[in-house]
Amino acid sequence: MAKFCTSCGAQLDDNATFCTSCGAQLGNAPSAAPQPGAPAGGNAGAAFQNAAAQAGNTMKNGFNAAKESLSMENIKNLKTNPNKTTLIVLGGIVIVAIIVIIVLFNLIFAHPYKGVLDDYLKAIEKNDPDKFKDCIPEYQLEKLEDDVDDVDDYFEDRLDRMTDHLEEEYGDDIKISYEIKEEKKLTDKKLDDIADEIKDRYDEKVDISKGYKVKLKLKVKGDDDDETDTDTWTFIKIDGKWSIYEGGVGL
Repeated sequence: MAKFCTSCGAQLDDNATFCTSCGAQLGNAPSAAPQPGAPAGGNAGAAFQNAAAQAGNTMKNGFNAAKESLSMENIKNLKTNPNKTTLIVLGGIVIVAIIVIIVLFNLIFAHPYKGVLDDYLKAIEKNDPDKFKDCIPEYQLEKLEDDVDDVDDYFEDRLDRMTDHLEEEYGDDIKISYEIKEEKKLTDKKLDDIADEIKDRYDEKVDISKGYKVKLKLKVKGDDDDETDTDTWTFIKIDGKWSIYEGGVGL
């Protein structure tokens, strides 16, 4: 004998416990029998346990309904015999997928220069010459190798001077934070102009694929004082690596 939903009339499997069309639960759930010796109306602990059990059953039934609604048969029959639960579950999946895509897009493509900016400021905070050196474009490093006796010593001395200056102004435990207020992608002509400037100044031909002019709100905070200022930095991508172009030296 075929089984039908008492709520919407949809035909169901003989062993179905809920309607896969409208989600209605079939049959009446047995009420919990009072425990021997329990006071009339039960107690708070028992009430909480019953509520938790009912909530768990509701979640389980909802999960099972969603699982059954995503059966290949229901999905194939969406046009001819649309299942409300299937449509709701599929809609939820689409929304979650869109949110994940947006988050990943922002993580991967938004502000692509942030890596070198974060490293640069972190190197100053931690007085880390190696990290600081990694932020400097190759053409500048090659010029330094010709101009100074030891490049590593040069960056150590430069960072020491910067650290001394910051600690004198703001105290110990220097923290530098920033907020990107505005960014403008550089045109091909501007990138060519920068490449020409580098060629004239450093006698080095470079391939600049991308660039941004970025307005930053910078905050320097120490144990004694803090200060917030706005500055504009230029970031360029040279031979696949993001670098700071003549920016940040004011710190």
